[in-house]
Amino acid sequence: MNAPGLFLGTIIAICCGLVFHLLRGGRLPRLALYLVTSWVSFFTGNLVGVWLDWSFLQVGELGLFPALLATVLGLIIASVLAGPEKNAPPRQKRRDSPPEKH
Repeated sequence: MNAPGLFLGTIIAICCGLVFHLLRGGRLPRLALYLVTSWVSFFTGNLVGVWLDWSFLQVGELGLFPALLATVLGLIIASVLAGPEKNAPPRQKRRDSPPEKH
């Protein structure tokens, strides 16, 4: 893989990890987990696509379909294996809400 393909793949993988973190939420360690997972699974998916000779959604030397498929699967698996985030701050009530009636 050449340098522009590596750069484009890294940018796409980072964007996937950031969007997944935006949807799922969490703190900084969870963001780091999603970014590393997306980067590793993106390039693993690309290598598997090259090995299987998949050419669907090919951008230069970068096979986007297998790479994005592996990224989505990797992020979902990482999120499930990481479980719920510990020490999550409790949800606070809004101050401008009317008092509760008993």
